[in-house]
Amino acid sequence: MIFILIFLPLEIEKMIFSKKHIPFYNETNFAKDVWFGFIASYLGTIGTVLLGIIALYQNKRYKELSDESEKRFIDLQTEIKELNKKNVELIEINTKIEKAKYYPILSEMEHYYWNMSGKKLEEDFNLENSFQITIKKESDFDKRDERIAKIFDDYYTFVYVLKNEGERTIRNFSCCDVKINNKQELGFWIYYPCDIEPGEMVYVVYATKINIIKQIQNGEIYSMDFMYNMENVLGERYTMSAWAQFYDTGEEIVSTVLNINGICKNNNDRAEKQ
Repeated sequence: MIFILIFLPLEIEKMIFSKKHIPFYNETNFAKDVWFGFIASYLGTIGTVLLGIIALYQNKRYKELSDESEKRFIDLQTEIKELNKKNVELIEINTKIEKAKYYPILSEMEHYYWNMSGKKLEEDFNLENSFQITIKKESDFDKRDERIAKIFDDYYTFVYVLKNEGERTIRNFSCCDVKINNKQELGFWIYYPCDIEPGEMVYVVYATKINIIKQIQNGEIYSMDFMYNMENVLGERYTMSAWAQFYDTGEEIVSTVLNINGICKNNNDRAEKQ
């Protein structure tokens, strides 16, 4: 580049003052110094035009690159927003998953037992599982029953089965309220709470001195409502309700339909449905 800048004017001078080069080979009306000035201006104009063309091309290319960069930037911003949104969703999902580890999950096993005797207890029940027993005593002076077999021998019973489907132990699972035909059951009650290990079944027992099956067959009882309290391993309290509907089939065992309502978390003395 430096070589061209230095020697190009000298070469132009040789071309102008040499008779071997056109148009200077022929006679002209202008002096050679005028031609020299014209050529210099002409070349300068050409250079300016070329630089203008280059500048236009560069500006066009710069705009294209700028537009591409801006579009890419907008796309990146959109991707970042989507990633942030997904990240928030993942955090919420992980929080729910972590929370679910401590949330009680009970499923009904659709097994019902009526008036099981203590002698048959080991044949039909797995005694390694838990028993939640609710007894309606005839008076508050009755002795507390300690042996499970004795309860089944001395009372008429209705039993249904639940399973702990969660990952943590359910603690202090206990009945806190019973209604017969949608009416509050009065009398003296004894509740046997229990803990339910993960994957373990619990036999939920309602025991009374009254023959429940006979009362159902006589039309005196058609439904029972149960309310339960429980805790997780963190000490958070929950409630659950169960509703049993009975139908007389004319046989010794009545038809039973059981509905387990969702477990609710107690929050500031309010049941907050999860």
